Amino acid sequence: MNQAAPAPRENQGDPFVRIDARLKVTGQAGYPADIVTANVAHGALATSSIARGKVSELHTKDARAVPGVLDIVTYGDLDKTDMPKFGNTGASSIGPLHDKTVFHDGQIIALVVAESFEAAEEAAMLIRADYEDERPSASFDSKGVKMEPAAGKSPMFKEDAKAGDFDAAWADATVKIDEKYSTPTQHHNPIELFSTTAIWQGDQLTIHEPSQNVTGWKVELARQLKLDPANVRIVSPYIGGAFGSKGPMTARTAIVAVAARRIGRPVRCVVNRMQAFGTQTYRAETRHRIRMGAGKDGRITAFGHEAWEVTSRPDPYVVGGTSATARMYNYGSVLTHVSLVHADRNTPGYMRSPPETPYVYALENAMDEMAVALGMDPVEFRRINEPEKEPIEG
Repeated sequence: MNQAAPAPRENQGDPFVRIDARLKVTGQAGYPADIVTANVAHGALATSSIARGKVSELHTKDARAVPGVLDIVTYGDLDKTDMPKFGNTGASSIGPLHDKTVFHDGQIIALVVAESFEAAEEAAMLIRADYEDERPSASFDSKGVKMEPAAGKSPMFKEDAKAGDFDAAWADATVKIDEKYSTPTQHHNPIELFSTTAIWQGDQLTIHEPSQNVTGWKVELARQLKLDPANVRIVSPYIGGAFGSKGPMTARTAIVAVAARRIGRPVRCVVNRMQAFGTQTYRAETRHRIRMGAGKDGRITAFGHEAWEVTSRPDPYVVGGTSATARMYNYGSVLTHVSLVHADRNTPGYMRSPPETPYVYALENAMDEMAVALGMDPVEFRRINEPEKEPIEG
């Protein structure tokens, strides 16, 4: 032990050496896009420049004329594969090359494959699309968004938490606050870029891609490509930052696999930093209204938390963080409700830590404001409302 790594105190656990730490800090860790692959071709994505509408025609002639271009995978080329599924393993149900509908800005419209990374990038920038564009609905206050209750739309969020008679407790509360909070969109930007390398050996497919869920990806990719899962291998020895962004598999993985099978050689696609904003998941913006009532002694008697989350048109991704905020303190009575706001955006996804962070941010701000309203120390206010039993289920 030394000053940089002092001995743990009595209330701390034993220190363990992180097995990949030295490799990562010395640059010796090999990430999936670093794996030396013989005869690898390079892929580059072309993405939509509109947020809502339909691709009426895709112009690829100039792109195909770039020296070194081997293939362009686009609409019609994935017709023999199944659509992605949204869930714990799949980032979205949007199959960008299965359907010419554009659900969000930055949606994949083609994958260029070339002998070099530079040729693939140049060709991808030459692809032009004609659109039947529509006015998009970007966020909460945009005209045309669809709002629905979140409860029951996801197995992760089955119902709104409630307990006791909130309305009566709110009416009787001596001290009250009724406040609104909001959090912005937050995007993943890990040091290691998102990438996919696909290698076929007969009917055996190996994918080198940073993944936090290799078993789930294996099954989902096999389903999309109509393969036996035993013939699919996902290799992810190290991850250069993820925070949840490399948990669900995106549509890119199957597209790159199809490209590799079409040209009969390995294909590697490294997503550039800008395109990651539209092709990966993110933490969507949220809005909150918190009502809190208490007695003069500082004990909370009523807690109401309404929340709204943005998601994509087709997918009901929900954090549903009221399941956490409703259980943080001994409130006496609880009433919560979460709504999904479907907009023309890519589907959000996991962002640690934990995903309920926007909800807890709102709650803890409200706790501070209530402490001020009560003239009470905010730590003491929290202490006297610490629950002795689970506040909802008891």
